[in-house]
Amino acid sequence: MNDAKFYDDIWIAWRDMSLYAPAPRYLRRMVMKELSRLEFDSVLDAGCGLGTLLQMIGAKYPSVELNGCELSETALKACRQHVPNAKLYRMDFLQDEVPTDRSCDVIVSVQVLEHLEDDLCALQKLRQLCRRYIVVNVPGGKLDAHGRRNRHHRHYTTESLSAVMREADFDVIRSFSCGWPVHSMLYRYAVRTLPQNLVAGTGLGEYSRAKRAAMQLLDYAYRLNLSFVGTEVFAIGTPRKR
Repeated sequence: MNDAKFYDDIWIAWRDMSLYAPAPRYLRRMVMKELSRLEFDSVLDAGCGLGTLLQMIGAKYPSVELNGCELSETALKACRQHVPNAKLYRMDFLQDEVPTDRSCDVIVSVQVLEHLEDDLCALQKLRQLCRRYIVVNVPGGKLDAHGRRNRHHRHYTTESLSAVMREADFDVIRSFSCGWPVHSMLYRYAVRTLPQNLVAGTGLGEYSRAKRAAMQLLDYAYRLNLSFVGTEVFAIGTPRKR
């Protein structure tokens, strides 16, 4: 199965998880916190999925131009419905040429690079689209069966993420890890120790009202995570002046 087909299929199963599960919600809050430190008039969500993060950005920054690109046509179709005022387009970061008219002040990339065989190639293309800042989030910690099942090629440290960003011609102005203890310790421990047939299906499919309520309770727990240690890795960079 090629990557486009895989993600077209899986985004249907990931839909409610991306909306309600505590980890994606936590990462969106962290991105919004980083964006609050920056000045920008346009943003590109590189790997925009269903558009949930773009919706949040649009709500907080109504004058900012919203842009999104995504490999999956399934996700893009949903994103067009959720964020009708955004400029959206399909892009394969490893195969497609960079559109010359799509550059933005801020590029946001959340949980994308780990899925790409050549993360340097993707970052070099994002460098061409970036005017001022890039905010990157990737998973850290050990690459386990759960990650490989979701087509992760690698996990990162702050050092390894910063290194590949510098190689792609970004200056890294800030990097950190976060998510301890609820995500990095308790969630990861459960993923490693529970039966894999149970873990594989956890979070997928449509969420009932009861499951949404349970996710809300877990989201409150995720607010206890520390923002300076853990297995979620962030780096903020600027395009290096040439």
